[in-house]
Amino acid sequence: MEASDEAELRRVLLPSNDKTDNHVKNATQEAQQKDESSMNTMERLILSPWEKWTKHGRFPYKLLLHVALILLTFAQMQLFDAQNAAYMRTSYRNWAFFFLPPSADIGVVPRFQRNFYTINHTMTAVHYLRDSYFSIGNASVANYEYLRTSTGEIQPLKLTVGRVLPHGEMEMREYFVSQDDESVGPFDLRMTLWQKKHLFRSLHVVKFSFPLRDRQIGNFYEECFKWHVNVRFQVIESAQIHVQLEDCEVLRCASMHPRPFWATARQSFVWMHVVVAVFSLLYMALSLSALRRSFCFMTRARKLLVDHVPKKNHDKNGCGSYDIASDDSDSDRSQRYANHRGFLRSWSQIPFTLKLQLLNRLQLLVLISLVLLLLSTMWSLLFLEAHMPIRFGHRLLHATALLLLWSCLVGYLEHNQHIYSIVLTLKWGTPRVLQFLLGVSPIFVGYALFGTIYFGNKIEEFGTLSASMITLFSLMNGDIIMDTFDAMELHHFTVSGSAYLYSFISLFMYVVLNIFIAIVEEAFFATQSSRRRLSDYRVKVAKESDISAEMMHTLFRLMDSE
Repeated sequence: MEASDEAELRRVLLPSNDKTDNHVKNATQEAQQKDESSMNTMERLILSPWEKWTKHGRFPYKLLLHVALILLTFAQMQLFDAQNAAYMRTSYRNWAFFFLPPSADIGVVPRFQRNFYTINHTMTAVHYLRDSYFSIGNASVANYEYLRTSTGEIQPLKLTVGRVLPHGEMEMREYFVSQDDESVGPFDLRMTLWQKKHLFRSLHVVKFSFPLRDRQIGNFYEECFKWHVNVRFQVIESAQIHVQLEDCEVLRCASMHPRPFWATARQSFVWMHVVVAVFSLLYMALSLSALRRSFCFMTRARKLLVDHVPKKNHDKNGCGSYDIASDDSDSDRSQRYANHRGFLRSWSQIPFTLKLQLLNRLQLLVLISLVLLLLSTMWSLLFLEAHMPIRFGHRLLHATALLLLWSCLVGYLEHNQHIYSIVLTLKWGTPRVLQFLLGVSPIFVGYALFGTIYFGNKIEEFGTLSASMITLFSLMNGDIIMDTFDAMELHHFTVSGSAYLYSFISLFMYVVLNIFIAIVEEAFFATQSSRRRLSDYRVKVAKESDISAEMMHTLFRLMDSE
């Protein structure tokens, strides 16, 4: 439902604060004096937790738990930032320094990557990595320790070599390289030039993997990590070899040597995981209860529409009104809602966006975030992970949970129109922005295709379609403009490149972006004017959103009378 529809429902269904509506205000005060804690159907659906507390004394337990979880998870993130985040980044820089050959163009090539174009440089890099692994324990200032075999020797390097056989088949072979080996798998410096060329012409991929243990002495506690470092040599288009430090697997040393549960639970800051798990379970129970009431409400509303709007009036007017059931038992109630019979419809005729208003979507998102947060917390507790996530899957799970948890906090601020205006603006403006984006996207893709085909063979920023789109998006937002003009001139695209860039920047920066801004601005002011117009409770029912609000108003009153 659009923002205008939601605003209509909120303002038409709920009593106004206008001083001119004294009869509505007096009726509301009398109802509150009669039963301070009772709420009718429309108030259960429309009022925010804060308004339910101020109007009916219903304490906002869900809001309290939500804020508590936000504070706890924020404290965990601050702890992780102070204790582990900088250490993780520093460790990756150490692996790149020790296991990738020195590079003079480190400011141009990404820090964790290297490119090789000759056989000798690649052979040197392979042996350099082997020697660095067996010397890092004595050369590094960090507390790196080797994992050793049962005989006390340093665990060898694991080398996986993928080669393309003459018939096109892929062959993968594993080697274990020790400190005393003169060759590194198939890479032997004593090979003849013909043997080296034969090896490299069939080479597809080379992977090194090896474990190291590191003891971190942090700001709050001491931690032991086991790193599994991975370095990959990938042949690119049979023309160069790209070396990259890949994502490393990190484990706590306690994961390899489990300790009793109570010994683990007594570690510093582990209690925060326990508190987060308990609060998440309590919050999930309240959220499930709210969703259950929401589904029961939808089922009841559908049944009431079937019971009270059984068939169409044969003498209907041009609007297609419906008659209210008029048997003896319901005669009084039917007379009571005769003024609204034009708004009651069958369930199938109610717009889908209006039906969604009956579902507590906020609690649905809250429940999803709580499930993800609870899974992440239990992962940390049961599998003895570090105090905060360190694996990729664990980090993704925890980050998604926190994103949803913080975003859902806006839903509890619905009673404040100024704060909640961001949500209303997005609801109103997003459909219009997407429609405009759909219309302008063919032009953007056309520019990207032109850049890929015409400039891609020389300029890396236009080398692929995705790279061209990223470059054009950066240009559209005012980034790398001078760098792109310099690249065009460097590769002798002075005239055609300038025409391409000037036309794109003029169209997308000065026209398209300003239209986007105008659409969002219009949506914002539309929500403001809609709220001002709806503050008058005597507004005439003229628009479809007004009709929807009156229809829901009648339905709620009918449910309250049951």
